[in-house]
Amino acid sequence: MTLIDNELESIEAAILAPAGAEQDAPFHTREIATIGLAHGMNDMFFAFVPPLQPLLMEKLSLSNAQAGLFTLFLQGPSLFQPLIGHLADRRNLRWGFIFAPTLSAIMLTLVGLAPGYGFLALLMLIAGFSTAVFHSIAPVLAAARSGKKIGRGMGFFMVFGEMGYGLGPLLLVSAVGVLTLNGLPWLITLGLLCSAMLYFSFKNISTIRPQQSEAAVPVGQAVKSMLPIMLPIIAYIFITSFVYANIINFLPTFLKGEGASFFFAGTAFSIVEMSGTVGVFISGWISDRIGQRRIILFATLTTTIFSLFFLGVQGWLQIPMLILLGFLAFSANPAFLSIMQNHFPANRSLANGVYMAAGFVVRSIGVFLVGLLADHFGLRPVFTVSAWAGFLALPFVFMLPKK
Repeated sequence: MTLIDNELESIEAAILAPAGAEQDAPFHTREIATIGLAHGMNDMFFAFVPPLQPLLMEKLSLSNAQAGLFTLFLQGPSLFQPLIGHLADRRNLRWGFIFAPTLSAIMLTLVGLAPGYGFLALLMLIAGFSTAVFHSIAPVLAAARSGKKIGRGMGFFMVFGEMGYGLGPLLLVSAVGVLTLNGLPWLITLGLLCSAMLYFSFKNISTIRPQQSEAAVPVGQAVKSMLPIMLPIIAYIFITSFVYANIINFLPTFLKGEGASFFFAGTAFSIVEMSGTVGVFISGWISDRIGQRRIILFATLTTTIFSLFFLGVQGWLQIPMLILLGFLAFSANPAFLSIMQNHFPANRSLANGVYMAAGFVVRSIGVFLVGLLADHFGLRPVFTVSAWAGFLALPFVFMLPKK
């Protein structure tokens, strides 16, 4: 038996082991890094959309509200993540996990060729289902290989995701410059390579978890038990979704509207995302030591403050503000993932699916509302009010468990 076979069997044993056995397992850096790299590659294609947004708006004559629906098309399928996660606990969905990056690549490199809004929406919806499957399974596999250091494992997972999201706009603006919108499908090759990597690493893996008495709780009852934690998280996400929409989904559009070039607008988005890579790495690393709630509280306060600073500066001074915003804005994400994984060990896929679905859908609503309001009042006034509203999320942080 080869070393690879031994490693695959150990991965499968960890996934199939009871939650207590997973907690006693060591931290497997190599396997977690592989999952994280796939996360980054998958999310890289979704990072194409914000810098493409002003070009698509111009090409198809779209309003801000119509562009705001892009997020709903891409993240609406996340409503099915609890179902996918529950199914993954009982059926082996490894092939969906393995081939998701390829499907995402195909759909999101074709958006530049879309002849109309309806076809564009269809491409984004299919990509949304692809990433819903991936995000229902990948964090659970990473958590199973993290032992007691789930915060660190989620940090690794998020770091690669943010890195992919940060490099995506740079790749996109370079590819558009060389290949034009019509040549973007050449990038599908990257999705194929990612799926090949996952195939050779995890072709024998199983997503099925043991049917212990705790894990056999009906879905409705399990979801009900999550409500005391999920309700304040949902409220928090909704309030902060407005400022996140401005620094993520509408940042290139905002900067272009204020006179920036397409290159600078796309690069600014990359600055935010690459800074976020560092932020999630550090926060995931230390959240196991100081507690997830403290991380979220710090991220909330500082993101709100530096959002207001960003709006008060012009030119090159925007760059350090964007670096700080990116570093701080995403640092709460590993903490939320750790809370769900720590508090519901017998139904981790379901808990992950509930969190992801709620987060994606609530943020999609926030993005649409930002676009709708921007059509009436402009992006700068909406950005300003959204930043101040961040303080309203603070009471919900104190409703979360400390760890």
